[in-house]
Amino acid sequence: MGLSSSPGSFQLLMDKVLHGLTFNSCLCYLDDVLITSETFEQHLSDLHEVFNRLQAAGLKLGPKKCHFAQKSCLFLGHLISKDGIQPPPDRITAVQEYPSPRKTFASWKNAKFRWTSEQENAFTKLKSLLTNSPILAFPNFHTEFYLAVDTSSKGIGYMLYQYQETASDSKEVSVIRFGSKSLSKWQRSYGPTKLELLGMVTAILDCAMYLRGRKFIVECDHQALRPIFQKQLKGAIYERWVAILQQFNFELRYKPAKDMQVADALSRSTRLTSCEGIDSPDQEDPFFSVRSRTCW
Repeated sequence: MGLSSSPGSFQLLMDKVLHGLTFNSCLCYLDDVLITSETFEQHLSDLHEVFNRLQAAGLKLGPKKCHFAQKSCLFLGHLISKDGIQPPPDRITAVQEYPSPRKTFASWKNAKFRWTSEQENAFTKLKSLLTNSPILAFPNFHTEFYLAVDTSSKGIGYMLYQYQETASDSKEVSVIRFGSKSLSKWQRSYGPTKLELLGMVTAILDCAMYLRGRKFIVECDHQALRPIFQKQLKGAIYERWVAILQQFNFELRYKPAKDMQVADALSRSTRLTSCEGIDSPDQEDPFFSVRSRTCW
């Protein structure tokens, strides 16, 4: 079915048809419906309920496009399983089989092309890093969240993770989300403490869907942030940011910089999500919409 001119209407229809089931036993994006269950018996029951809803709405399924009782599946360009979310095999294979370059870029036509074992080893290492990225785990809302945040002169980086139990009853770090954002030209002039506070507010708001309403741990390598809520901060910027943070129940813990390598690397990346044009980290937050003419 072609949906080029009607995706919004079709999604509205599916939301009405699957009302009450979405985010409980199924996920739906346009004509892609993903049904998840804890057990096989529950899966049969969930399938029956979805089929009844579709039949009552007069909708039909294409048998060739249906897959049942799968341990993993492709959904919106990602491979999803009980372990988490990862790139699909065909994309990994495409990177693994990508040939080594044999000529320079057209824009560098006057530069001499040089490709030795050093460049080949770096190219192979790069492909290995791209194809062995960590699996993003599903959040366990019965387990404590940890948010590691770091801010550099270039940007903000963070990692949301948990210690989740494995099949061997041990606990390992399970990453839920990575994130990074660049700083605007005004933000780059901030002092260290102000930058770190900005990074904390930005990271928490980015992960608010996981963190709001539950206690979590924020990790940072800036000691001066620890007593921040015990001080009488002056300025509308600080007051607004502290008001945002007071919505959340978290404990701030200091962590040495040597143990914050992931967040630190993300904050120094040369390819960061741009924050240019955004007036405040709470600008797009539906739960705390604050507007100010003050340049922060």
